[in-house]
Amino acid sequence: MNLVRSARTLLALITAPLFAATAASPLEERLARLESALARLEARLGDTVSAEELAPTLKEYGELTRQLGWDGKAPLTVVKAAGKEQRLSIGGYVQAHAEFGRAPDSRYTGINNRVLLRRARVTIKGAFAESFDFALQPDFGNNSIAANTGYRAGLADAFVAWTKYEAANVQIGQFKTAFGHEQLLSDTKISFVERSLPNDLLTVGRQMGVAVLGTLADKRIAYNVGAFNGNGVNNGNNDNDQFMYAGRVAATAWSRGTDKLSVGTNGYWSNDTGAFTGRRTAWGVDSQLTLGAFEFNAEYLHSLQNRLIGADATAEGWSAFAGYFVIPKTLQALIRYETYEANVKLGATTSTTWTIGANYLIKGDDLKLSLNYLLGDPAGPLNREGRFLSRLQLVF
Repeated sequence: MNLVRSARTLLALITAPLFAATAASPLEERLARLESALARLEARLGDTVSAEELAPTLKEYGELTRQLGWDGKAPLTVVKAAGKEQRLSIGGYVQAHAEFGRAPDSRYTGINNRVLLRRARVTIKGAFAESFDFALQPDFGNNSIAANTGYRAGLADAFVAWTKYEAANVQIGQFKTAFGHEQLLSDTKISFVERSLPNDLLTVGRQMGVAVLGTLADKRIAYNVGAFNGNGVNNGNNDNDQFMYAGRVAATAWSRGTDKLSVGTNGYWSNDTGAFTGRRTAWGVDSQLTLGAFEFNAEYLHSLQNRLIGADATAEGWSAFAGYFVIPKTLQALIRYETYEANVKLGATTSTTWTIGANYLIKGDDLKLSLNYLLGDPAGPLNREGRFLSRLQLVF
């Protein structure tokens, strides 16, 4: 009787809201089977229950307690959701870097050999039955290539979304703007240790705003449009009474099994007042192709700054890379070429970089080691500047 009561207590505790992610999860199916078996045993306590009948349930009960790290004696600690959300999940990731060498492009100017926590993020996501989702992702790491000192926590993503219709989700808060394919990729999914220089200098990253996004035509077409303050991440200010607008459309042009060809186009425009006063406009195109063990990606970005006072400036850049899984799903070899021109009207503003690298997927993207060597000719008198980057990524 005591064993059955303990088992029922364990089941009651571990079916707290934190573990109620999906109704069809393997854990819930096991709990349902155990609950049913325990109910039958409890109803028959006055009858004779043979050891053979009791053994399977006790065995699975023992396996479940071991998986949960509970010895059956000490109190079981359970995290419970404070609200009434239907689903709540907690995760995150850590990206630890070690870097050596010189500055292949302007982002590394003045940066020495170093070890750093490039990103250290905790992700909290949840959903309500009324089709409202939310996400909160603080970052406790360096969160940039720059040589930051005195790490301070900042927000990466923080938004609320209405998700009733797959064709039209609505998000409000801080999140990535719909400009730049590489920029929109999750930090844990990018192929190289760092994104390309054109991506970092020509996209506008995360902003405070509102967006509508969704998929159409049996998920073969995806779109994303939004209005944002346009003043950067972790900034609730707007420098004037106008918004920055961004939009993207991407489509699967061809697919066969896991092989796929995708194309995309995007742009943004903004009227600004402050350090830069004038109008910014930008556009870009990109394509991605997967063929068995091969992967090919290319992206072009173009930006125009029309200054109210001073000379206008046009910047552009492109990157292309190829990847091949030498060992399927385990070891990937990579090569990338990129070029960036800070102002097409001036001389000596062009940077070019070659990157060779490898990804060792120890446990997929959840545990991954990435090694890159960059050889670049930055704008100016220097050339053939090399730098070695390494990243250990842990997703939990």
